[in-house]
Amino acid sequence: MPAIHLFRRRTLLGGDDLQLPCIATLSMRALQLSCFLLPIWLQIAHEASAHGGLWNYLWNRRDGINCEQSHIMPLVLFIYAASTTFITVLLIFLEIRLYRASGLGIPVETMPRSAKVESLLELKLIPIGIIQCVIFILGIVTMGFAFSHYACESEDNSIYMQQDDLQDDDFRRYVTVSTDDTTIPGTSLVWWVAFGFLWLTQLVEVFLIVVFWCRLFGKPPTSSLAESSLQHELVEEMWAERCTTFCNCLGMSTCFLFGGKNMALGDYGAVARALTDYFENGNLLDLVPSDIVMGLMVLRSVQRKRILESRNEVLREKRVTYSNSSQEDQVRNLNSNSSHSANSFGPLLGNISSNSIENAPLSGTQTSFFLMHEEGEDTFYELTSRKVLNMNKPFDRFTLQEGTRFARYQLAIYTWLIYLYMHPVSGFARLLLKSSCGCCDNGQSNNIDDDEAFLSSGIPSGLVIGDNWCKVHKAALMLQAGIHDDNTELVYAQLLSSFSDIPYCIIIDHTWKSVVLAIRGTFSLEDCVTDVLIEPETLQQMGDEFGFDGEGQFSHGGIISCARVVYRDLQRHCILDKLLYGETAKYPNYTLRVVGHSLGAGTATLVSYMLRQRFPSVRCLNYSPPGCSFTWRIATECKDWCNSFVLDSDLVPRLSIDSLEHLRDEVLGIIGRVKVSKADVARKTLPSPKYLCRRNIKHDDIDSVSDLVDSLICQAEDVSQSNYSLTFENFKNVQEERRSKRGHMRSVKLYPPGRIVHFTKTGEKHSCMRNAAQCLTCWTTNLGHEYTPIWVKNDDFNEIVISTTMGTDHFPNRLTKTMENLSEQYGIDVTKYVCLDADSPPV
Repeated sequence: MPAIHLFRRRTLLGGDDLQLPCIATLSMRALQLSCFLLPIWLQIAHEASAHGGLWNYLWNRRDGINCEQSHIMPLVLFIYAASTTFITVLLIFLEIRLYRASGLGIPVETMPRSAKVESLLELKLIPIGIIQCVIFILGIVTMGFAFSHYACESEDNSIYMQQDDLQDDDFRRYVTVSTDDTTIPGTSLVWWVAFGFLWLTQLVEVFLIVVFWCRLFGKPPTSSLAESSLQHELVEEMWAERCTTFCNCLGMSTCFLFGGKNMALGDYGAVARALTDYFENGNLLDLVPSDIVMGLMVLRSVQRKRILESRNEVLREKRVTYSNSSQEDQVRNLNSNSSHSANSFGPLLGNISSNSIENAPLSGTQTSFFLMHEEGEDTFYELTSRKVLNMNKPFDRFTLQEGTRFARYQLAIYTWLIYLYMHPVSGFARLLLKSSCGCCDNGQSNNIDDDEAFLSSGIPSGLVIGDNWCKVHKAALMLQAGIHDDNTELVYAQLLSSFSDIPYCIIIDHTWKSVVLAIRGTFSLEDCVTDVLIEPETLQQMGDEFGFDGEGQFSHGGIISCARVVYRDLQRHCILDKLLYGETAKYPNYTLRVVGHSLGAGTATLVSYMLRQRFPSVRCLNYSPPGCSFTWRIATECKDWCNSFVLDSDLVPRLSIDSLEHLRDEVLGIIGRVKVSKADVARKTLPSPKYLCRRNIKHDDIDSVSDLVDSLICQAEDVSQSNYSLTFENFKNVQEERRSKRGHMRSVKLYPPGRIVHFTKTGEKHSCMRNAAQCLTCWTTNLGHEYTPIWVKNDDFNEIVISTTMGTDHFPNRLTKTMENLSEQYGIDVTKYVCLDADSPPV
């Protein structure tokens, strides 16, 4: 920061962003000089020597049928090589000066850096850029005259070949190839390759220069933009158009594999208003993308320090107890054997390894972490305790068993794409084999046009709506759900995905005596549009209609929309009634379980509320539910029949307007406290290759992490007043004004639903293979991670965790695999149904 202004036009680069590009450009210049220009100069020297000196080589005409313009090429080649060498050396010196100027100061201290960088870039962009374009054109001309020149050289060679000095090395460099009556000259292969690559690098440079010119001078000057003072409503329209264009381009670029054919029908008003408010700063803050990235990197270290401090606080207070051994011995054992790596905010005692938990009774085990609280404009963190699931308690054990058993069904509704992602080698062959078997089954249709015939057909068996002709969706669904014997049965699947169709399926699990309604989460572009319907909508009308108290309660607008679509389709075919309701029900003693992932989890909760009046025993299982689902009473009243499961630093359960605004403000505040350059921040916070095959002990040491944070940022009270701090305060005032203009709906707080189990990373198994996998996946894999299930409250996910796995922890397959591994570790058999006796749930 601030942004570089070239010719009174703002760019997206900061003055301190140029060090890495300068290093890359210097490497390319060195390559041009040593590998490309050097062979060209050697070629000129050889030819000049062969023709009696440089003057004769450049100016003498040759006689012959092919020599009319052959003397032009040596002169053009010499000028091209000399000008390229000169401009390359000049650019090397310019890049060195840019590198030094870009490294001056720190992000908020811009005076020693900005003016120098802008003047050097303007010099490079216009005068030198024009010269580079001329040299590139000269290279094209040189290439055009090369043929006539070497055709002439070919004639001269044929004369010298008849003379006694045939062994002269200067003439062995030429080769003549005859094709019919035309003689095509050739010369050293090295020379042609060097010339070709040099010309290609210049082509890329000229292309980038022209594109930058077009982008830069296509903007109005900064002063004109500031004077225009675009109205807030116009900015909202701009964001709505950007969202529409982005979704349309994404749909076409993926050949509509993830939907997107009817994106024009989507409502982008809510997300446009949210984005406008989120980025509204009254032209106060002059930040660039790299500033935000730097702030996130520092914030990740700050959050890690907070987690490790909470772990030490727990150890000091001796809150970890095991019933069968002394407290001090257990704490000492955990300190010596665990390999904690806590990358999430909710979590907990980092020293508890999975092996320690597995081998010891967990009665009374607690964990602690710092929970964020806000009072007005002040934010503080308070040490809070939560309980680990106790596998000696039937309720806790049943919760994990039930969640693991039905996790496969929420995964199955994603059908073939997620199946191929999980089985990249054997998945395609399995799908072909399974789908070919399905195609031979004439008793199962692929589509239904006659609703009356469908409603009167009784209970269908394996009916799939919206599948393709080879039934690959159904094949993947059955493989994922494990439907291969008489214990599990697919009844119905609706796989059409649009604004008016939500994919879901109905499966009968005879082992657990359950009818499972599995609702798919976000997967298509239409689902993404539904996700951004973030403005809360009242539940009062729906509560009156379906028999629950919705007065004064609100929900995510997209969840309400999806729930009504699913319920309307359920009412259309009445399959649940035929299976469970009334005297004619096929399975009257079975339990209805509604499961879903992501957006499907929030939808599953609301659909369960809608169905409870007719099916009082309904249970709901949510996997990675959205954080902005329901207001507090609706989110917590369902705890007796609704469980939610969240994996470590998953972003979605923490996602809300409030958490996003807190993240924005915290990042902006940290930017003003950074006391080193961006290059130093990257060097100190990014993983080092030297830890590829050995553990980074400093990563888990509170003193090392504290020293790292102290070396990156100043204490909040030590920050001196600067132009940035003043503009940041004004920015917060602008945001508060925008928030107040949105009315009371803007202050409605939403939470994830049900009783929540958080699978917290509490250890890592270090190995070369695991570290190599981390490098290959940019540290997004969870290979070797150890997790501990924790009971948490609905308002614990009020801060977004900066982690490399914050996105991949949301994947349904990753959560399912983690739950299966934990169940196996604790000796829980999910293939057998265990009836839960009366047991008081955790508070």
